[in-house]
Amino acid sequence: MEQIGKLQEDLAEERMAKEVLNERKTKELQLMRNNVAMELNLERQARKDAEGKMDKEVEDKLFGLRVDVARGKKEREENEEKYTRELSEQIAQMQEDLDAEQRAREENGEKLVRRITEQIAKFREMVGVERKLREDAQNTIYQLLDDLHSKALVEIEEERRKRKEAENSLVRILEDTCARVEEIAQSESHA
Repeated sequence: MEQIGKLQEDLAEERMAKEVLNERKTKELQLMRNNVAMELNLERQARKDAEGKMDKEVEDKLFGLRVDVARGKKEREENEEKYTRELSEQIAQMQEDLDAEQRAREENGEKLVRRITEQIAKFREMVGVERKLREDAQNTIYQLLDDLHSKALVEIEEERRKRKEAENSLVRILEDTCARVEEIAQSESHA
């Protein structure tokens, strides 16, 4: 009879130890889940902050490039106006020279007109070349801006994809770990 009482006491102590162990494992599992959730939240916030920072940097660079393009366009327009004004002044001066030459030397008139006409044609050609160069440069800058913008969007999307894959991988690892801990806890509680 005394042995049965002793066995019952041992059995009660064993049950109590299992319950304490089970409760401790449950608390550890809950703490681990809380830590995982906190780390995931921190990772999400860090990713969001990095994306916001990257977006702002891209916008700042694009804004700077647009300002540079606008400044360059204004300078080119001012230079073109100055060049046209100088050209007009030169043409006016040449016309005066032509009138003076015609009055002074009638016999050389046709030759002088031909020379001035050629110079005017050269100046017009130069203006045309300058305009074409300006338009080509402007088109190149716009193309570069478009390329930079497209490239930045692709890089941002790639970075998001990689972060999402890393996050999914981390979640899978954590879920596997939690499942194993639960299996261990269950097997120990059945044992």
